[in-house]
Amino acid sequence: MLFHSAAFLFFFLPATLAMFLLLKRFGYGRASMAFIGLASLFFYGWWDPRYLLLLLGSIAFNFMIGQRLTRKGAHKPLLILGIAGNLACLGWFKYCNFFIETANVFLPGDIGLQSIILPLGISFFTFQQIAYLVDAHKGEADEHDFIEYLVFVTFFPQLIAGPIVHHKHMMPQFHDHPVRDYDWTRAAMGLTLFTIGLFKKVVLADEYASYGTPVFAAVQGGAEMSFLEAWGGGLAYTLQLYFDFSGYSDMAIGLGLMFGIRLPMNFNSPYKARSIIEFWQRWHITLTKFLRDYLYIPLGGNRKGETRRHINIVITMLLGGLWHGAGWTFVIWGGLHGLFIVINHIWHTTLPNFFKGVIGTAVSWSITMLAFIVSLTIFRAESLVPAGEMVAGMMGLNGYAGPREGERIGSLLSADIFPLALLGFFIVLALPNSMQMIEAAEGKSEAKWYSWALNKKWLGFTIITLTVTLYFIIYKMNRVNEFIYFQF
Repeated sequence: MLFHSAAFLFFFLPATLAMFLLLKRFGYGRASMAFIGLASLFFYGWWDPRYLLLLLGSIAFNFMIGQRLTRKGAHKPLLILGIAGNLACLGWFKYCNFFIETANVFLPGDIGLQSIILPLGISFFTFQQIAYLVDAHKGEADEHDFIEYLVFVTFFPQLIAGPIVHHKHMMPQFHDHPVRDYDWTRAAMGLTLFTIGLFKKVVLADEYASYGTPVFAAVQGGAEMSFLEAWGGGLAYTLQLYFDFSGYSDMAIGLGLMFGIRLPMNFNSPYKARSIIEFWQRWHITLTKFLRDYLYIPLGGNRKGETRRHINIVITMLLGGLWHGAGWTFVIWGGLHGLFIVINHIWHTTLPNFFKGVIGTAVSWSITMLAFIVSLTIFRAESLVPAGEMVAGMMGLNGYAGPREGERIGSLLSADIFPLALLGFFIVLALPNSMQMIEAAEGKSEAKWYSWALNKKWLGFTIITLTVTLYFIIYKMNRVNEFIYFQF
């Protein structure tokens, strides 16, 4: 079920929120949390009820091992068993055919591919539970009952595409959840954030997709891209991904606030970053923290010298790329970002004051975005050959002109996308993000014009934005696009 689908907006969300509030109103706090767990399972099963068994089996497996690990005397072999079980499940559903295809290239014979459908959200709920087991083994996780653990894993705003929530952040909220009290102000702020995210997805992300998707489809079909065509498609996908993921993150946080749960921030204007290191501190924040805490640091981090540190960074990013998808394009994309981060560290060490001032900031931002956009075309391509073709086009190896008259690629004419790209980057760079709105509203930063408040101005903004977005949803009801991160 998608957040921007009619089933979610007009049926699931109103009915679930109404029942949740009704249970709380009559003092059934624990029942309200159990209901959220059941509703989240229904939300997940809407896509394919068969995979509910996989999700419930994963939850039961990790809950039993986690309970043992939180008790004194638990041994490391039990932790290894838990991690191995999670990785085996993830490996089968997500990477089985990738490994078979790779083996067929290098080994004699032809191993047949398996008929496997990737379950939604498996990368997210697997990593989340691995982190829980590791922390339980360290003594950093308390023992909890099954209902709390069920909601921790399945809470529907973050179940499919994150953020990757941490038990230390979520479990206390379940314990401290007031029985009768409901914070209507936070819920109203959540509705505004959800509306903003909905607008980003339906009005902005899907519009940029109509320009970028035909380009990548044409390359996949064997077409050569000119310089303008390749950059037009690359810029369109860059902005599509931004508004798609930013929109999902806003909707997830907004939905959480409506149900009295504060989810962690996962997106902090990454296209404002002036280095790749800063970019990964702003993009998919919870994934970056997971890779740092549960992969980079266990590998040795920066404790064994600069050379080992750089190797650890590259290994971490290679596996981070593979986490995003089972394909060599994702591995190369992750490896490139590992190299980018290593170069960034070396640059900071040798020339720490090189990019200073307005000009230096502009240059460093341009280099960062150039590296990211080019790498993103590899990320988006369905295989290595079209990825290479897109990069060749960006380098001007296929000529510089746009399509000739009558050779339009889908809805893309080179002249069409670039003004829209400028508009997109203006929104990205000049306007505040949801984190800034929340921090200003909660007094954690200086009050600004974008500080959210429960007043007529924000009520009018929310109503107008929601009305426009619902118009787009109804108008385009026959083509509801999934979130990009649903594929991971």
